[in-house]
Amino acid sequence: MYIKIRHAQRLKIGVEKFKILSLSLHPVSNIILSLGNYSSSTFTISQIKVNAYTIDGQLLAEQSAPLSQSFTLNPNQNSALPLSFVINAAVVIGALKSIGGLSSLAANYLTSGTYGLPIVLKGFVVAENIQIPIEEPITI
Repeated sequence: MYIKIRHAQRLKIGVEKFKILSLSLHPVSNIILSLGNYSSSTFTISQIKVNAYTIDGQLLAEQSAPLSQSFTLNPNQNSALPLSFVINAAVVIGALKSIGGLSSLAANYLTSGTYGLPIVLKGFVVAENIQIPIEEPITI
């Protein structure tokens, strides 16, 4: 059990895809998270709760439904997570303005394939009845 707990700390959450589909007053985006297992242990993931926040702590995207069924994450495997999110339009627009607005966003996306928006993923993953906290700063 000790090895499983130690290996559980090697589970890493990330953003596989974050695409802004429209930038009207009601931004629409497509978010796909991934969970990577950087250990030699196999884990059964029974629950996950994760929200995305701006660097200053504003809620950007909130998970809207629990994980519908458990899944197995094999050693050294990365898995896309089938989760739904509710986007806070006002916070998204404010966050985009804070990194230079639409022109900066477009330039970042064209040159690097990312928006250049720093976010923090916070929540938890339950693997083998071990709750692992998530606090992962990333740039999308």
